[in-house]
Amino acid sequence: MGTPRAALTIAALAVAIALLANHLYPANDQIKRSPTVHDSSRDITYVGSVLGDVEHFQNIFYGEEPTGPRRFAPPVPVNPPRGSILDATKAGAWCPQGTGDILPFTSRITNISENCLSLRIARSRGSTSDRKLPVVVYLHGGGHALGSALEILYTPNGLIEEASASGKPLIYVGINYRLGLFGFATSKTMIEKKQTNAGLRDQRAALEWIRDNIEAFGGDPNRVLEPVTLALHLVSYNGTRGVPFQQAMMMSGAPGLNFNSDPAHVTENTASIAKEANCVSNEDAESLETLECLQRIPFEVLTNLSVTASRTARPPFGEGFFYPTIDGDILPGRPSELLRAGKVTTNIPLMASWATNDGAWYAPPTTATDKDVLASFGLWLSGLSESTQNTLLGLYPLEDFTYIQRHVEAGLDISPQYYRAAQINRDIWFTCPVLDFTWNCVQKQQHSKDEEKESSGGSDSPKAWLYEHNATRYAPVYKFMGVPMWGVAHLSDIPYVFNSKEVNAGADNSVEQLELARKVSRRVIAFAYTGSPEDSESGTDAWPVAFDEKEIRKGKNNPEKMSVQVFGLEEDLDGAVTISRGVEPVNQLERAMNWEKLFDRCDFINSPKMRRESGV
Repeated sequence: MGTPRAALTIAALAVAIALLANHLYPANDQIKRSPTVHDSSRDITYVGSVLGDVEHFQNIFYGEEPTGPRRFAPPVPVNPPRGSILDATKAGAWCPQGTGDILPFTSRITNISENCLSLRIARSRGSTSDRKLPVVVYLHGGGHALGSALEILYTPNGLIEEASASGKPLIYVGINYRLGLFGFATSKTMIEKKQTNAGLRDQRAALEWIRDNIEAFGGDPNRVLEPVTLALHLVSYNGTRGVPFQQAMMMSGAPGLNFNSDPAHVTENTASIAKEANCVSNEDAESLETLECLQRIPFEVLTNLSVTASRTARPPFGEGFFYPTIDGDILPGRPSELLRAGKVTTNIPLMASWATNDGAWYAPPTTATDKDVLASFGLWLSGLSESTQNTLLGLYPLEDFTYIQRHVEAGLDISPQYYRAAQINRDIWFTCPVLDFTWNCVQKQQHSKDEEKESSGGSDSPKAWLYEHNATRYAPVYKFMGVPMWGVAHLSDIPYVFNSKEVNAGADNSVEQLELARKVSRRVIAFAYTGSPEDSESGTDAWPVAFDEKEIRKGKNNPEKMSVQVFGLEEDLDGAVTISRGVEPVNQLERAMNWEKLFDRCDFINSPKMRRESGV
């Protein structure tokens, strides 16, 4: 499924000398004490550091600094001179974004630079280049507005250590990519020059670097698991170029199927920043002259202008101001339509998820009326008709949420309308897009595999697994922040996937939480090794596929039966559950899943009407 190897750009002599000077490791005696990796094919040595039982190699560049004419353009591959010794001991810069604190348990953002197209690689201490280990690649979240592979939440030590302890060591790679204006600006000229969706192009370039170079670190380029933003990559280029990974894991919804992909809004926002930067002449904000001016402006100026504008329009973090849009190239059309047309890379096992209260952040605590509920997502979904809004309210009747007022004792006056709004936001942004993507993807895979079976005499059925994450280690932090009603909010799953031993800011690091983290991380490790989250060797419970072959072959627009793995701390709310449309639940876990009314609610959210009005 891999794409052809990208040709490496041969650097000019001056650039090569500067690169060597910047990265040459200063002390030969320290090289002997530090972990090193030698890439014999390119004659490059990387010098890393050790933390506990994990070796780290940081700030490994896969792309040249995207400044000047390279700003907004596709990344240019890095080609260090042969014989280079690269210092990979220190963390690099975050891509341009707002600085300061985000949440109490996340990193404080201080060091930003355009020279940020880098990787963070980690492996078990003593690993060698001949191991051929599975590779877990992590594309950080942040709504295309903030974040970094260096974020403290994504420290991979716990995952690496658990993988080694279970006898299944792996390689971890985190990717930095351009964000905000720098990653997703668009205009008529940018589309013509294919200088759009730079963040997506960065991600693909990084994945291709991993495919071409990870063997030197002991990784297997034919066993790459890529989490988080895979949806857009699987439909990129109409699915004709394949993808440089073999398994995929969706966290944070299904990007591209949950947000407007029409370029009109981002074109407007790009033009607005260009005007503020005094880059618009002759009232043409989409001209070549405007683009060239934006490429000359100091990045600090563009960062300040774009972050201020995005956070003013989309508080508090600026999500939904710049994001991936249709450009006729890497993103040829609306993702949901590409998916339904079969323009998607198939034969990729999928593991997809959502958190129980993923939408808690998106509803203001003051939400108290139907109008407030609609406003909680109306800013982002401005094209929803009145009939669509009324249908949504009807699918989430207020009486379903009147019992959730457990925070009155904490001195909070939280209306059931808040919980209603949070649930609608969860389903719009996360749960229903995940179900839409996995359901349609396995149907296309089944069709592809049926054709293979006719021609070759045999083929496996498509595989996808779903899970709902229903535990959080942030509850004490949210209580301190005055928002205990957030519950199992967005980001709650990350410390479990990473098997984090210590989460900051007074988070819950109890024995029970650490055991659940170990359990979840082992499922990820198993998936990286076998393409299935079932881990029979360690005696974990069975995890059935989301949709069995019989269900898939019905060929319906929406599933009538599905299986979901629930991860939680309560015994009767943890484990695999199968639910069917119109079938009464028989136990507590089935009742909990039935309360979510996923069949009816996602039928509408994923319907042609809702998708058309949402722009996905």
